[in-house]
Amino acid sequence: MIITRYGICLERITAAHIEMVRLWRNDPKIQQHMFFKNDITPKMQEEWFDSVNNDQNFYFLIHYLEKPVGLINISSVDWENNSAFAGLFIYDSNYWGTDVPVRASLCVLDIFFAFTTIQNIFAKVRDSNIAAFHYNTALGFERSKKIEYGLGFEYVLTREHFFSTTEKLRTATARLFGSTSIFKFGNSGYDSTFKIQLQEKIKSIPTSQLPKGFEDIIVS
Repeated sequence: MIITRYGICLERITAAHIEMVRLWRNDPKIQQHMFFKNDITPKMQEEWFDSVNNDQNFYFLIHYLEKPVGLINISSVDWENNSAFAGLFIYDSNYWGTDVPVRASLCVLDIFFAFTTIQNIFAKVRDSNIAAFHYNTALGFERSKKIEYGLGFEYVLTREHFFSTTEKLRTATARLFGSTSIFKFGNSGYDSTFKIQLQEKIKSIPTSQLPKGFEDIIVS
């Protein structure tokens, strides 16, 4: 699955990507912000990928200017309770503090709130990660409880709060980078299932009820 929106391209990870992601994740500049700080071995990475390569987890490489710069995810989706977790890291430090992570986040939150049944998205952030605190609260996330023996907080974002909090930001982003959303699906069973669900959801929602910024949707 490949999603293009707001000038960002998101590619769902495959087995071919996991070694690069492992090296990113083990780099001290990324590792320092994680709750799990041990080095991840190739075997551990393979086991992790096997556990998330399903319809409850969506991990995407963030491509900007045709270059992979980070990872973003909607994971641990509970389809019965309409909830999920989100995560993000930008590996390429050239894009720290830029609008690239913001656009990537708006892209996945827009899509998973607008076109799935998810109503609540949670995030886990170390208490020492001040940048992540400001970043998440700007998107509408609110602190809910202490976690990891007091080392961090769990944040929660509701669908309604996201769309109300980010309305001006999404409008400005769409004005700058366009409102076209392009979905390209592969042949995997999980992608095919999501494609069908997406197409049915798009057909069922009147254009007038779609959130701003979804004026043009292309699915292939």
